[in-house]
Amino acid sequence: MTSLQLVDGFELLFIALMLIVYASILFGVLGGLGYFILRVRSGGSVDERLDRMERKIGRLEAYVEHLQDERHE
Repeated sequence: MTSLQLVDGFELLFIALMLIVYASILFGVLGGLGYFILRVRSGGSVDERLDRMERKIGRLEAYVEHLQDERHE
């Protein structure tokens, strides 16, 4: 294997730059894969998920109001 034959310390700088580029590509691919897996596992479209979240929030708000009413009685 031959060296890059760059001047002085530029070889190390070049290697560091290439490591940063490869690491960012790797993290991008892993992040995209993770996003895809989470998206598939969550199930349903965005509208369906928002409806489910709104229903959950509504139930939690009703529960909190119920607890506050019991506390004041």
